[in-house]
Amino acid sequence: MTVLAPLSALYDDRPPPRAAGFTTRASRGATRLDDPASGTTLVMSTPAMDRALWEEYLDAADASYSRHGVSVALDAARVRDGRDTAVFFAAIDRSGTVVAGVRGQGPYLSAQQSHALVEWEGNADRPTVEALISDRLQDGVVEMKSAFVGTSADSPGALSALLSRTALPTMVFTGARFVMATAADHVLRRWESGGGRVVDSIAPAAYPDDRYRTRMMWWDRDSLHRDVTPDVWNRIATETEVLTGRDIVRAA
Repeated sequence: MTVLAPLSALYDDRPPPRAAGFTTRASRGATRLDDPASGTTLVMSTPAMDRALWEEYLDAADASYSRHGVSVALDAARVRDGRDTAVFFAAIDRSGTVVAGVRGQGPYLSAQQSHALVEWEGNADRPTVEALISDRLQDGVVEMKSAFVGTSADSPGALSALLSRTALPTMVFTGARFVMATAADHVLRRWESGGGRVVDSIAPAAYPDDRYRTRMMWWDRDSLHRDVTPDVWNRIATETEVLTGRDIVRAA
């Protein structure tokens, strides 16, 4: 069970250290957001700042992926040290249980750091996937991974929508313009409400096995306010201000 600690400042004046292989910003604290629609509190933090919550999130994600027989897609043992994770989000219900979450890794220095190249291995569109990532590196690319909504969640639809709205706080926190994700087609279609756009021109990848049609999705900070409805944009902007402490311009 998670007991939420008092909030501390997310940023300070000291230059943050860089994780090996990534241009990432270090957290100086965790922030939280109450989400009435899902009945949860969304916590934004880093593995270094909140190790206990990180472990709880990863264990819950591992249980969810194992339940569906796709643990290979999570690769919990490899990511558990947290070094590849710039930021993570954990949704905690009223009992203190982590019922949903997602993590972001990057900003990438090379397309080779993206797991998408593994997922599209043997697919004719793998070079296109690599090019889409490489072409955006200069403006910053963060990949969202290890997303899940647990079976015990009271409002799974609201939680999926909440996770889809974490792209902008991730962009603000890391300084990246682009956020990407790869997941089964039906999952990404739910995330379109948060401004993500599926790349329909790329053939789906049979990953982690032939049961799945894995697709690629992108969020673009410069067009996000146009890619969602006005009410969703207002919600995203407000939530981002709460989570990051930064003022967000609500209109172009």
